Amino acid sequence: MSIPTREGLSAHLRDEIVSGRLSPGTKLPSERTLAERFGLSRPMVREVLRGLADQGLIDIQSSRGTYVRAADTMDGAKSLDALYRRRNATVRELTEARLMVETYAARLAALNATDLEVRALRWCLDEFDAAKHVLEEAQLDLAFHALVVRASHNTVIEITYASISNLIFELMLRSLSDRKVRQIGAPLHDRIWRAIRDHEPDKAAAAMSEHIELARHMYGADFERRVDVVAQRELERQMGPTVSLDAILDEVARRHAELMATHDETPSWRGSD
Repeated sequence: MSIPTREGLSAHLRDEIVSGRLSPGTKLPSERTLAERFGLSRPMVREVLRGLADQGLIDIQSSRGTYVRAADTMDGAKSLDALYRRRNATVRELTEARLMVETYAARLAALNATDLEVRALRWCLDEFDAAKHVLEEAQLDLAFHALVVRASHNTVIEITYASISNLIFELMLRSLSDRKVRQIGAPLHDRIWRAIRDHEPDKAAAAMSEHIELARHMYGADFERRVDVVAQRELERQMGPTVSLDAILDEVARRHAELMATHDETPSWRGSD
């Protein structure tokens, strides 16, 4: 008989969750029950559960218990975002990554998008056109690109995009603050949407590639600068030197989650063309 270990309990619970044998919303046994079942002390069990919570696998609710969490695209993406920042990702590096991810996502979206997803994309563009401030435009711009990626119906592409979405938002601040870039870039959204609507993958990919490549052709020296440095500069121009990029990103994450939830729930676009 093997000796019970903290690592053994962690591996067992992780396997049960990842395999789907413990489905989202399932309540786990109490710390006391797990301790007795696996021959561990309650502090050791508590440490295991905290580790699983840090990995986004479970949700520990005081006084209610511990529950299996639904898979969240953003859980792993957050750690990757932090890594990109520590490595000082540049505009050029982000542009090259976007070309790899979003160009093919647009192609797949043209093949796979549902009628509802096409209408959601149109709604997003209409809201973008009505926006009154660069920050609001950037949030809707990010939502449009995220919806294109979601319409690809490829989970790996969606997770990859989520890991760079904060950096993309920062880059959008640069584009939308530049009148020349905005005048050329914004109309390309409509070409992307029409190609997806008409199920023309080559045109969708070409329009997305042209849209992303604007950074290479129009950013000048900013193309080799760090993304966060460029974004902070544009925020200070828009809102003053005391604005915090981290605070803006937290608000954007909240708003972005609301917009993506709206994609699934709001009936306002269901009858639109």
